[in-house]
Amino acid sequence: MNEALQVRLAMRRGEWTGPTAFRVTGYVQCNLVILPEAEAYDFLLFCQRNPKACPLVEVTDCGVPEPRLSAPGAELPSPHVGDPVVDVPRGVMPVFWACGVTPQQTALLTKPELMITHAPGHGFVTDLKAGQFCLP
Repeated sequence: MNEALQVRLAMRRGEWTGPTAFRVTGYVQCNLVILPEAEAYDFLLFCQRNPKACPLVEVTDCGVPEPRLSAPGAELPSPHVGDPVVDVPRGVMPVFWACGVTPQQTALLTKPELMITHAPGHGFVTDLKAGQFCLP
């Protein structure tokens, strides 16, 4: 069992409730936003057109709560970071990206009908090794 999975399980059990920043070294942590499908595609396009400011980590299919590529077995209804997303509503799409400020500010400016996101400093801990994406 890798350290990232151990951390997610500790969060699920309520043993870890604080920020993740600088706490799980070596693993990619990312931000999460859940938007209605139409707005998620616009957000996805924005991230693709701005890859340095908004590098995408993963986009799940609409209504799918498991980030299968970056954290297989993890599910948004389980409390990995903060309060659980109890129900991923039909017609919404989770999007995971690596930088929080630019895309979150953009989403706030566009005033989406529904937007579920993470708390600052409380990233989603993936199973991806940071060395695959980050310079040492």
